[in-house]
Amino acid sequence: AAAGSKSDFSSSWRRRPSITSTAAFSFSSSSDDDSPSTPTSSTSSPDNNNNHRQRALSLYRQLLRGAERMPTPNRQNYIKRKTRDEFRKHKSLTDQEEIEFQLRLADTNLDTVLVQAEHLSRLFGDPEYQNYN
Repeated sequence: AAAGSKSDFSSSWRRRPSITSTAAFSFSSSSDDDSPSTPTSSTSSPDNNNNHRQRALSLYRQLLRGAERMPTPNRQNYIKRKTRDEFRKHKSLTDQEEIEFQLRLADTNLDTVLVQAEHLSRLFGDPEYQNYN
């Protein structure tokens, strides 16, 4: 297939392993730094909380790294700011279903960031696109 064709795009956009349906995400971060904190719940097991914490930390880091792939500083800063704001907003969640929903949402957001970064980088690097500006 030619570069940029639909088949080329569909085979290369998802570069990371899929998340199982039981995985979840809660944007959370400490107010003193940019590292996420763990949501806690009195009704969940310590293993489940640790799993959520590990998933949240991993997604947080991946989202911040994904922001660096955006082609412009404004887009990079927006993704970083939005990620940090969402983590802070949800850091005190205790409902396991809501935590799992937020983890799935963050996973979807990560996919979106990576796809947009690749697409926009190709678009901005295309000399034909530059002729329209």
